[in-house]
Amino acid sequence: MMTRIGTVLVLATAVLAGCAVSMVPEGEAGYRLPLGATVVLQQDLSVPAGHARVFLQHGLVVAKHRLEPYQPHCNFEQRAVSDGTAYISADRFAVTAVSAGEDFVVQRRPYIYAALRMADDDNSPGLVNRYFHYRLAAERQPQVMRLTCHGGFDLPGVAQLPSLADILHALGEVATIELP
Repeated sequence: MMTRIGTVLVLATAVLAGCAVSMVPEGEAGYRLPLGATVVLQQDLSVPAGHARVFLQHGLVVAKHRLEPYQPHCNFEQRAVSDGTAYISADRFAVTAVSAGEDFVVQRRPYIYAALRMADDDNSPGLVNRYFHYRLAAERQPQVMRLTCHGGFDLPGVAQLPSLADILHALGEVATIELP
């Protein structure tokens, strides 16, 4: 009797563990890096004063105000805001957790005259940015918190999570990904 219960528990655990793995193929939007993947930062990144993140797009480090928000991009994030002297050193970071999210942009609209159309019908949807948060761990750099990769802003229903190709293109040669 105990062996049957043990077998059932092992099978149930295997089934549930399988649910945690991304079922999206590598080449499609929404593919998640698996736990145990390694992000290899190939060069040191200087964290600008007043910021905790370093943005990468098209394989280059990009200042936040120069970022193309409608294109895929990634950012490394540390736990504290930099005073201008902080940097993230070249290192190997293990992916220890993955979550997906989305940001909505609330747009300020011009006044609408109720006589011309319904006052609450502005006919213009906001924008959405879908992303993956990859929690990172490196023994020598506990201040480095995560890598976030964004698919770029788009209309609701059209905005997508980044694909592996999007992530690799955003990182370029600055960082690489090793899959388990």
